[in-house]
Amino acid sequence: MNAREGLICLASAILMIVEVAILDSRGLFLLTGFATGIVALGLVHLSARQRGAGTGPLLYAVGVVGAIGGFCYLALAPAGAIAPGDEVIDWGRMDKRALVFGYLGIGAFIAFHWLWVAGVRGAPAVVRLDVDDGRSRWPLQFLGALAIAVIAYGWLGLPALRGVGVINDTALARFYDIHSHVHLSSLQQIKLGAVPYLEAQTQYGPGNQVLLSRLTDLVHFSNHGFFAANLLLNVICVVAFFVVVQQFLGFGWAVAGLIGWTLWPSPAERIDLAGWAVLTRWLMIPVLSLWLAWMLLGTGAARRGWLAPVLAGAGWGIGGFLSQENLTAGFLVFAFSLALFGPASGMGLRAIARFAALFAVTGIVLFVGLVSAFVGPSHFFEVMALANAKSSLVTAGISNSIWSDNLGIEITLKVVHGRFQSALSVSGDEFRPLLLTYGLVVLLLVTLGLLAAFLGRKWGAADDKTRIFVRKFAGVLVGAFILHLFALMRSDISHLAGPSFLLPLFLLMLPVFIWRCVGPGAGRTALMAVSLALIVEAAIDERNDVAGGVAGLGATWRDTVATVELYRELRSNRGQVADLASLYSPIPRYQTAFRNHPDFAEAEEFFRLLRERLRGRPVELGSYKFDDLIAHPDSSYFFGGLRSLSGITSPKNSLWLRSEQEAWIRKVASVRSGCLFFDANSNKALVDAWMKSVTPPAKMVIEPITGKRDYGTLACKVAS
Repeated sequence: MNAREGLICLASAILMIVEVAILDSRGLFLLTGFATGIVALGLVHLSARQRGAGTGPLLYAVGVVGAIGGFCYLALAPAGAIAPGDEVIDWGRMDKRALVFGYLGIGAFIAFHWLWVAGVRGAPAVVRLDVDDGRSRWPLQFLGALAIAVIAYGWLGLPALRGVGVINDTALARFYDIHSHVHLSSLQQIKLGAVPYLEAQTQYGPGNQVLLSRLTDLVHFSNHGFFAANLLLNVICVVAFFVVVQQFLGFGWAVAGLIGWTLWPSPAERIDLAGWAVLTRWLMIPVLSLWLAWMLLGTGAARRGWLAPVLAGAGWGIGGFLSQENLTAGFLVFAFSLALFGPASGMGLRAIARFAALFAVTGIVLFVGLVSAFVGPSHFFEVMALANAKSSLVTAGISNSIWSDNLGIEITLKVVHGRFQSALSVSGDEFRPLLLTYGLVVLLLVTLGLLAAFLGRKWGAADDKTRIFVRKFAGVLVGAFILHLFALMRSDISHLAGPSFLLPLFLLMLPVFIWRCVGPGAGRTALMAVSLALIVEAAIDERNDVAGGVAGLGATWRDTVATVELYRELRSNRGQVADLASLYSPIPRYQTAFRNHPDFAEAEEFFRLLRERLRGRPVELGSYKFDDLIAHPDSSYFFGGLRSLSGITSPKNSLWLRSEQEAWIRKVASVRSGCLFFDANSNKALVDAWMKSVTPPAKMVIEPITGKRDYGTLACKVAS
């Protein structure tokens, strides 16, 4: 494809985007966009025939114009996953499909372009590294892994584990958090016999639910035990991640990454947010990215064959079972890695297709097998539908994050004494992460293009040391690029930090890449200035946190002993009869604030009365808030030991549509036996549907739950 044909494709793409901006109908766009595409492809084909270039330029133009048209069509979706007439309940909406699809689409075009170039030119000769790719022999590798594991534990892991033992006699502990109760309510359902994930619904993945269930039982089934189990899992994930970094990037970069995790948003900021921050949600994504780069561009290429894609696919399948983030983003990492790194590794298009097939088949078989083993083979498609439901809402721009409602920026313009005055108010806690999130879109895309160009043009001619570094940087960049999608979809501080495993490493490695791999010029100077400015700004802004982390290393042994003793104390209470306070924490000295809460006595009485009247029957809680201590249904299901009729124990704490609420009401009302608890503030539609759902010979038994106060009403269906 020459410059003229490229200009035709560019003009058609711009015209399609203009059509999207003007038109508000998919039908009209299909007509105008199709006409634009046909004209553009006809002009490209005519130009190629005139110069005798064959069908190559036309096929390339089909890929480009088709991709742009597909993006425009998606951008005109009426409301993503929301049908016309439906609405979001409680949470905000910030439709970022154009940004997310555009970000991913530009990256995909970069990968497609260089894969096409490699296919047209033919696969280059395989580049064999003349050195050992920076990896030392196994004794030193083992010692390096051990050293980095100890450093990661002392630097990031232990500070988080210290939170397990924090006690406050006047306030509820940190582990008493709605994020924990969302999980604990579903784990309680499993203990009461519910099918994992489906009858104990959660949006964090079936594998994560099973894993957290086993770990919580291992430590102690309580609020405190769940917090301790989740923190322990997250610390293991952090240590394992940096061991992987040390193995694939070297000891120096692993240490740099540890420091970088305190300079920029990273999972270190959310490691102790039990429930939401289950780091196994994202762990396989960066691991797979680093592994594929080593396998395709490093000395791991010598071990390629059928085993390499099978092992990579197995990792993807296991990660996908743990969470949908691993499933979706893991596949994107694989696709980008194979498209960008495959040609540079000497693989032709057939070899790339074979590698992809082995990866996909292995991952899918393992994923299906794991879901079938833990949830049941007959429920596989239900699992996929449930997993897709919430992710579709997030992709459609529905969010429960603060940036969806308030960007932390306020601009005012007013007239004072006849003169205009303007003011810009920015929330510092939100603005820096927000600026970093959206600014990185441009930086990541530009860097991805530079990396692809280097692999396509300069890889074979580069010296061994440069190729070793580029291999390392390539794995970091692709993983950071894909993980950044999660920040764009939700866009708050938590959702920027949680998935950002590789972002700090990318920012630290970027100046080295620019210096070694980008040619001199104004662009190189500008990129170098931006990359260095990001490092300097972070170092100045976070210097106190770094100094505090260094100071805390002195107490590593003492705090480790105390933490181990606390875990032993939690485990020693397993098997005891669970009352309300022991479900908070089984350790008496931690129960003071909970027992002294003004609403504790009422909550204790309410759950006792409710269980007496239920006599083991399942119940749906129609009341959203019981009191200030038990403020959510999630908390009630967990502390009350109640089995849910619908399996949806966390309706309003998740992304929730009007249509979903109506489906939930129909599901509850259709149950032939069971109970509904409600009060004056309950959902009227739910109560009405429940009361009207009984037909003779069945009947409804209604009784008040009254003690220290009128708690509400219990209505139970009874067969004649």
